Amino acid sequence: MKRKLMLTLMLTAVLTGSNVMFANVTFAATEDVLPDGTYTMDLETLASSFSASSLDDPAEAVDQDTYDDSESVDDLDPALVEEATQFLEYSDQMAPLLEYEKKAWTAYYKNDYVNNSNRKQEYLLVTNTIIPNYKKFLTGIKQIKPIHPELAKMHANYIKGATLEMEGFVLFQKYVSKTKLNDDILDKSNAKLDVGGDLLLQFDKEMEAYISKFLPAQ
Repeated sequence: MKRKLMLTLMLTAVLTGSNVMFANVTFAATEDVLPDGTYTMDLETLASSFSASSLDDPAEAVDQDTYDDSESVDDLDPALVEEATQFLEYSDQMAPLLEYEKKAWTAYYKNDYVNNSNRKQEYLLVTNTIIPNYKKFLTGIKQIKPIHPELAKMHANYIKGATLEMEGFVLFQKYVSKTKLNDDILDKSNAKLDVGGDLLLQFDKEMEAYISKFLPAQ
């Protein structure tokens, strides 16, 4: 009984305490669209909104008058508690992978544009930093297997978006690998990044709706 109550308190404290997507330090869609229209994750928003104190003593983060043992436990749907637990586990699995994604995009935007003077630098960035980090990110998220069907479907679409972004980075590597820059290759790279980014934005919207089921009724 106490375990169910503490889960309720934790979910309430975390999910109502911020406007971000996940309960733990994971990811959320950024409102700042990147210069070329592509999409990436914002790790800092989540980290700043979720303090360690809410985990150390989640009961203190919620108004004690709002909950008591009998009311909270009796009202909990066991299936929803299990689904919430699976969601938190999913969130925890995603969290460490996002640093790779962040490193890749940071390197990608190190320069505002590519020309002959910085082409070699861009090639080194995409070869040594962007692709290796994004590959680790993509490989990691492919290994995550959500149990709940709804979450699994959203995650599958998320993987599709990230895969397209990876393909976009590979095309960008091809673009900067030649002395003569071919804008057709760059256009194909940007197109992959755009479509992949759209899928990730769709995931964000769906995840926001998904999380709402764990929030207490207003």
